[in-house]
Amino acid sequence: MRRVRSSRYALLLTSLPLAAGGLKSYRHPSVFGWVMIGATDDADALREAARSVDGPSMMQLQKWNGSAYQNCARQSAA
Repeated sequence: MRRVRSSRYALLLTSLPLAAGGLKSYRHPSVFGWVMIGATDDADALREAARSVDGPSMMQLQKWNGSAYQNCARQSAA
């Protein structure tokens, strides 16, 4: 059986926006890595994160800003 080195590819994929058309890309850390989320706004992304993460927080939620992921809490404060 051929061994696949998925960690390198997962790192590349989770560094890019993956949301479907019409949605914004978000990600939230979990025990197993990043949970990738497509949502309409920050509150929707937090609700979606709650489906996969125990106790999601706005402090850990990150949003794609066009070139990189940035913490939503930092964007709200600015």
